[in-house]
Amino acid sequence: MNNRIIDISTIKTFLPIMFGYLGIGAAFGIMARTAGLNLTVIMMISAFVYAGSVQFALITMLTTGTPILTILISVFLINSRIILMSLTTANLLKDETLLKKITVGSLLTDETFAISLNQTFIGNKPITAEWLNKINVSAYVTWLIATLIGGIAGGLLENAEKLGLNFSITAMFIGLLWLQVVSDKNHRRIYQVSIIVATLLCFYFGLIFIPKNILILVVPIVISYLGAQFEK
Repeated sequence: MNNRIIDISTIKTFLPIMFGYLGIGAAFGIMARTAGLNLTVIMMISAFVYAGSVQFALITMLTTGTPILTILISVFLINSRIILMSLTTANLLKDETLLKKITVGSLLTDETFAISLNQTFIGNKPITAEWLNKINVSAYVTWLIATLIGGIAGGLLENAEKLGLNFSITAMFIGLLWLQVVSDKNHRRIYQVSIIVATLLCFYFGLIFIPKNILILVVPIVISYLGAQFEK
């Protein structure tokens, strides 16, 4: 393994996340600043919460006087999917120590998790804690820088909602999904489309019976089971 802090291959792998985080982090900073939060609070949210979808939800909860207990429960439920991602990642890092696995899991995000899966199952390359930590730390620093830029810019803008910035995180996930589909050479297109459609249907009908914060945790489990059955 290359001992340099960031090598060329890591940079190439990280670029899609970097550009996505620059846009979404800046969008969060702008939205939070125009909602009335000061720059210090905005940076503390990005530094300690570090969860894109949760942070956008926090803007509304903090500016509408939502009770702190409700905020804590909502944040936990929305981000509970990271528990599943961390368990999967730990399984990919079987030869690493528990401490290294915990270090990786502490900064794991949807995007870095997706890259680790692509590296393992599509690129057929084993991942290490050192490699994934490089990606995680780079993503974290990029997010903080983007938030700072957005927070400063937000002080100069009015009615940022008209720019449609709250759609930025959805746009990034659509882009990541598309990249994963086109780069996966191990599965037929009908299999990929079937999983995507099944996921959409589970969310659509699940919202009728299950609160969306819990549904985020339930659907990945259901789809993972279905995907395993389709593989067989």
